[in-house]
Amino acid sequence: MTSTLTWGDPPLVGSPRARALRGTSSGGALVQVGRPASSEAAAVAALASAYDLRREATSATDLPSVLEQVAAHARSDAGTPLVLVAGDVDVSPVALLDTLDGADATGAAVVEGAAVTERAGAPAAVRVSRARRLVVGVGAAGHAVGNPGAYAVGVLRVRAADRAALAAALTEAATALRAGATGEAEPAGPDAFDVVLLAAVRAGLPVRAVPVAHQRVRRGDWQVDGAPGSPWQQRLRAASRGNDGVFSMLAIRPLSRRLTAYGLGRDWSPNAVTAVSLALGLAACAAVATGLWWAWLLAAVLLQASLVVDCVDGEIARFTRVSSPLGAWLDAVSDRVKEFAMVAALAWVAARRGSDLWWLAVLVLTVLAFRHVEDHAYAMRTRAQLLAEGWPERPAAGGLGAPDARACDAPAGVPTTVPLPPARRARLVRGAKQVLHLPVAERYLIMSLGLLTMSPAVVLWALGIASLLALGWTQAGRLARAVTGRDGFRRDRPDTALAELCDLAVLPRPSGRGRLSWQVPGLLLLVETAALLLAAGDDTTARAAAYAWLAVVCWRVYDNAYRLRETGEGGPGWLRRGSGLEWRVIVLALVGGALSQPAPALLGVALVLAALSAAASAQGWSGRLGDKAG
Repeated sequence: MTSTLTWGDPPLVGSPRARALRGTSSGGALVQVGRPASSEAAAVAALASAYDLRREATSATDLPSVLEQVAAHARSDAGTPLVLVAGDVDVSPVALLDTLDGADATGAAVVEGAAVTERAGAPAAVRVSRARRLVVGVGAAGHAVGNPGAYAVGVLRVRAADRAALAAALTEAATALRAGATGEAEPAGPDAFDVVLLAAVRAGLPVRAVPVAHQRVRRGDWQVDGAPGSPWQQRLRAASRGNDGVFSMLAIRPLSRRLTAYGLGRDWSPNAVTAVSLALGLAACAAVATGLWWAWLLAAVLLQASLVVDCVDGEIARFTRVSSPLGAWLDAVSDRVKEFAMVAALAWVAARRGSDLWWLAVLVLTVLAFRHVEDHAYAMRTRAQLLAEGWPERPAAGGLGAPDARACDAPAGVPTTVPLPPARRARLVRGAKQVLHLPVAERYLIMSLGLLTMSPAVVLWALGIASLLALGWTQAGRLARAVTGRDGFRRDRPDTALAELCDLAVLPRPSGRGRLSWQVPGLLLLVETAALLLAAGDDTTARAAAYAWLAVVCWRVYDNAYRLRETGEGGPGWLRRGSGLEWRVIVLALVGGALSQPAPALLGVALVLAALSAAASAQGWSGRLGDKAG
């Protein structure tokens, strides 16, 4: 079934196509777990109608019988999804698009704890794994959960392939509850759904946590108000990320949401929006390259316009659920291309004015790339540590009645309540840390403000110093935690993907077992930068060629990092073996030592490297060209 959602309070957002359903849950059953009041019954009926689900309910009054009835529903049909809804939940169907009409996976809707101020009457607290975004702990039926960060909304979509496993888990849970009863059977209260979710997680069923952000949600007497406006306007707000940085949150995202609403009404493609953002950024670079004062003012505006449009592609993709690895790669790489081109345009203008700043441009690009590759390497290291067996990333072993099932799935002393939303002071501290990390919006702001000075040196020095401070900030914290052992690093949980980040042809690549191994990709980049500057010498033209060489190398670094992040696969081996770091350093030594005019050789090799890298990138992404943008 593919249909258009028109329910929900007006105003609507987007065209009928933007609101269209894929129908991934169509034809399945929606089972109410627990008896609802009249208002909740109407909400459940609306969900069933919106997603073309067959509505059913549990009629038992005791908890073990409710679990057995849900198990029977799960066994009744192995060919369609099963949607379980708490009897006391009241939520707009729009809020559940990502849960009920997203990817064909088993998933539970959750509300992040930071969005909840009222704790009285809250449903089950849940812990969500950082690495895989799965529900790995549920506080229900007398079982506490350690370090919870969200609440169960009361909606669980079970894919067809998982229905049999859910039925077995619920049958085992019902048997355990009956065996542990000392008198009458435990009544089925409003938390019956939470017990179902607990049993599914304890049985090892992979349950994806699907955040319901900025939407109004009510469960019994507990309520989260959400953002102002209709459910569709709330969905638009949820499509806009809120962790990009202070400048993005305060200035860029409010503008991008308005443009996104306009684009959704006209069925803009995320990939096309990415292309427009890239074109605006390159137009800003071309304006800077003219050296004219009015063109620099225009470039400052175009750069900010490019940033606003750059946010739109992701917002459209999230609103319409068309995100893909290819789209995320295009979005991220286009940002880097704009930065490369802007730094080059500034150095070009400086050279025309008689100042050689190509060496500074090389250093600025190196700091930017070092910082990003270090971020990727550290994130992959952290993920490798988290993916290992055990708490807190894995659910507690055993069903509800297993001998090893504990009342709390966490070590002693670990909090079992969801933290309150951060206070104003904590939010200010977090904002300051985000600024120090220098996200993309802050970098673009520095460039735009610097352009108003009409001085290439001012822009390059400002961008370089700010990036160096951001690198120092992240390095200091991470190195301190690593050296003192406070990062929890274990050698038996190596990051096997680290080797793919190191563009080495012959030398052994790091295994990821070293405490500081994540530093290796950045250090290798520094080695090549030093070799480039030595080979170029004092020749301005050669330094410009060295910048072109380094830009190609940085492209390879970013392409590799983003591919690892989005697909789990690195670049092709033939590229690394044929043009890896060792071969490039040898070529630079020969060029610098044997040629009095190294510029033509540096530029020629850079072009060859660019062709090889472009071919490798095209090869890696050719199988994903049909994907939609993200």
